[in-house]
Amino acid sequence: MSNTIVEVKNASKTYLSGDTTVVALQPTTVTFNKGELTLIMGPSGSGKTTLLSLVGCIIYPTEGNVFLNETNVTQLSEKELANIRLNTVGFVFQHFNLLEPLTALENVMQPMLLQKVPISKAKDRALKALEKVNLLDRKNNLPKKLSGGQKQRVAIARALVTSPDIILCDEPTASLDAKSGAVIMEELKELSRQDKAVIIVTHDLRLRKFADRVIYVEEGNVSNEISNEEDYK
Repeated sequence: MSNTIVEVKNASKTYLSGDTTVVALQPTTVTFNKGELTLIMGPSGSGKTTLLSLVGCIIYPTEGNVFLNETNVTQLSEKELANIRLNTVGFVFQHFNLLEPLTALENVMQPMLLQKVPISKAKDRALKALEKVNLLDRKNNLPKKLSGGQKQRVAIARALVTSPDIILCDEPTASLDAKSGAVIMEELKELSRQDKAVIIVTHDLRLRKFADRVIYVEEGNVSNEISNEEDYK
């Protein structure tokens, strides 16, 4: 049985800027698998976040197709894509995207409340998710009372609480010091061992040691090999 969960087939993305067509991603074919931590690496403006957005059902490709669990998501409506994002994909962002007026526990509960999970059940599952990232003792803290590493771990708990098959991370360690970043990467690596597809966009070459596979995106082109490490510094 195949572990492939996402298949990008000859998909590209272009944008119009005035009279100019901007190519964000050249025609690309690539698969992503459960049980793997995959890095998508590239310098700023290379197209790596565009690829992540296609995988996460945030945008449609201009040409080509994206399959998730063998369903062609390019043929689905915006509402259907939103439902996939809520139930199948967990997102972890560079700047955490926590809701400042809410406690850590309340932030983690939010995706389940959107799913109409009863509050008591959502609270129980959120507490278990915080325990998994060793933040149960910070459950009542507001984001402003948390360190950068703690905020990112709350964000991971929030991404995990709906048990998504795919965890997408956009520069999850960029706002963290080296020690906190290593802790976050170890936690993400552990998630991949739980049969989840963990896909991380980064320009930090130091993270390669955590990856099962590395994909490089440069000037909209996807490759398995890096052309120039100096571009990542």
